[in-house]
Amino acid sequence: MIGDILIHTCCADCLLNTLKYLREEGIVNMDSRVVILFFNPNIHPRSEFLERLNTVKKVLLNEKNIELVIPDYTPKEYFKGIERKEERCVGCWELRLRNLFEYAKENGFENITSTLLVSHYQERGKILQIAKGLNEKYGLNFIDVDSRHNCRNTGFYKQNYCGCCYSLMERMTR
Repeated sequence: MIGDILIHTCCADCLLNTLKYLREEGIVNMDSRVVILFFNPNIHPRSEFLERLNTVKKVLLNEKNIELVIPDYTPKEYFKGIERKEERCVGCWELRLRNLFEYAKENGFENITSTLLVSHYQERGKILQIAKGLNEKYGLNFIDVDSRHNCRNTGFYKQNYCGCCYSLMERMTR
């Protein structure tokens, strides 16, 4: 068991699957302090952001020793983060993971992970590569959540796109 952990989350289903993995592997238990960081300036529109956030809050009603941190919703930060990137998704992952590492460092967390690793909308290998680079800079323990715990609908609100306006448009045109 590792003790305290900071988890970046994007939605309730991915959070539930990540928590399940961490508990099954003995990484956390019911006495561990778990802090959820809901930093997702990429999610569009605002109503989608709020729907995902409210669903995460519902999940956490049944959890003990879990705290939720909600930074300001700042879509401008997302667009600034992707403007110079050849691949917008890489810029988005870098933005959210960098925020996770910075928040962890500023608030004394040594152990961190992200639900991005279990989302079927994301590219796990690239996310791990970004996390490895950030780990070298920040010196934290980034926990690789097993990809076999991909998000499955657990009865809560389930989105049908990754969250950004581009993926929404791609989804709508299919």
